[in-house]
Amino acid sequence: MHNECKATIREEGIYTLLVIEGDLTKQAEDVLLGLRPWQDGLEGGKSALVLDFTGVPYINSAGIAALIRLVRLGRKAGYRSYAFGVSGHYQKLFRMVGLTEYMAIYQSEHAVAERLEQESNP
Repeated sequence: MHNECKATIREEGIYTLLVIEGDLTKQAEDVLLGLRPWQDGLEGGKSALVLDFTGVPYINSAGIAALIRLVRLGRKAGYRSYAFGVSGHYQKLFRMVGLTEYMAIYQSEHAVAERLEQESNP
């Protein structure tokens, strides 16, 4: 039995946080891509989308495909994607399928926020 995917958006100072909970399967595509028109950019012209995977226990190939679509929409719209809370197994899988070409992975939200702060204040 699958844990249904749920996602919420939280606007932070310099980035948009996408909190994902549950399994990333085919059903997740409608959830993630239906939250907002990602191809139109982020609220307030923000340049970073941060994905929180701490509540994601399972990801299958359809879930990876949904993630690829999401982060590629971001790249086309002019913002970058970052992730944290990704297990070692899924980090390896993301590297194998090329997802890390579009989405940098960090250990925590704090680590991503520090990186974004450094980039915005050179």
